[in-house]
Amino acid sequence: MTRETILRKGWCPGARRPMQAKDGLLVRLRMSGGVVPAATMRGLAQAGRAHGNGLFDLSARGNLQMRGVRGESLPLLIETLDGLGLLDENAAAEAVRNVLVSPFAGLDGRDGVSNAGKALEAALAANKDLHALPGKFGFLIDAGSGLSLGLVPSDVRFDWTGGKQSFAIGIGGHANEAIFLGLCGADDIPNIASRLARAFLQLGSQMAEPPRRMRGLIESCGAGAIAGLAGLRPGPPRKSGAIEEPCPVGLLRFNERYCFGVGAAFGRLDANMLDAAAWAAEIFGTGEIRLTPWRALIVPFVHAEKADAIRAYFAAHRFIVDRGDARLAIAACGGASACERGTTDTRSDALALMFFARSLCMTGVALHVSGCAKICARQAATPFTLIAHAGRYDLVVDGAAIDAGINDAKRLDLAAVREILETMARNARRRSELERQ
Repeated sequence: MTRETILRKGWCPGARRPMQAKDGLLVRLRMSGGVVPAATMRGLAQAGRAHGNGLFDLSARGNLQMRGVRGESLPLLIETLDGLGLLDENAAAEAVRNVLVSPFAGLDGRDGVSNAGKALEAALAANKDLHALPGKFGFLIDAGSGLSLGLVPSDVRFDWTGGKQSFAIGIGGHANEAIFLGLCGADDIPNIASRLARAFLQLGSQMAEPPRRMRGLIESCGAGAIAGLAGLRPGPPRKSGAIEEPCPVGLLRFNERYCFGVGAAFGRLDANMLDAAAWAAEIFGTGEIRLTPWRALIVPFVHAEKADAIRAYFAAHRFIVDRGDARLAIAACGGASACERGTTDTRSDALALMFFARSLCMTGVALHVSGCAKICARQAATPFTLIAHAGRYDLVVDGAAIDAGINDAKRLDLAAVREILETMARNARRRSELERQ
């Protein structure tokens, strides 16, 4: 039995196939292209109050999850979601639509990426052989229009490079670690992605224990075999230089247009916050909201001169509006309060450590607190990761939570972790002061 098998439990929930959590049923809504009209957002807020506990989560794949749904309310919720145009034909078609597209896609007048994303979703839903893909198997299209998805890992990815063949084809990881399989145009993306998915399924079916992710298949049979079945050929590693995790908070400018981004601690929203976002999109923007994989919302096409008013409005409704907010330095799953695997109040501990985390790393997520080794909150590597075991932690430096041993006997309590991070932060400040002298 592999380590992946030991950690595997449950599935990726949807609307037609929700998953039981400690606080009720969890319903994940896969918003096409991450685009949510204000009226839809308002409808979801009301549905959350009527059929759930009024809480929502923004996921690391740019999806919106409704929490605390009561079993007896599920049929009425399904009717509501159908009326909002958010239901797929069946659970299998819904589950396979794991396509992440740049939050700015189409806002710059280039519709190729948005169209490619929609066409890929349609192909995945329509081709029943692709419904056998594992629930977490994902596709990514980076439009190259700001807020890079380069650090977001994906099984199959298409990263903007410019030119006639605008996208680099990659499999297994983030932009700098994925195996490069050549270039293609936006119109080619749905076909190439489908071919790679079929290659994954065909090769995996020949194994005693099929891998769940593309990286596992690469390790088992090599990228050449996958590329060959898909009619592609591996190329030399493609390095695009250091990639910095973007911060989609505050006034955002691309080309001559402006958007405004707001965050939510741990991606947690309530129904009132969804209503507030819908109102802001109608008053300050064009009535549209974009979801991001950084657990933030973006209101497109705002006026720069209204930035202070927008910031004040969102701050009054408990959104994160300051890029320096220490809550942006931490990621954590729901922990013991939300998950059967959780044994620790991960979010409370993360908040207790957030200022040390930010002082150690001034941009991006610096600390990931995971309730178990499944690392649901964040797959990407993080400078510091804590993995909970009944109130104690394994500390992983410069790695993902998956890198920590399941049976690691060296466990730290919160006070010990705090002391370690505080010492490291103090030493970092001293080094900085010496360098300035």
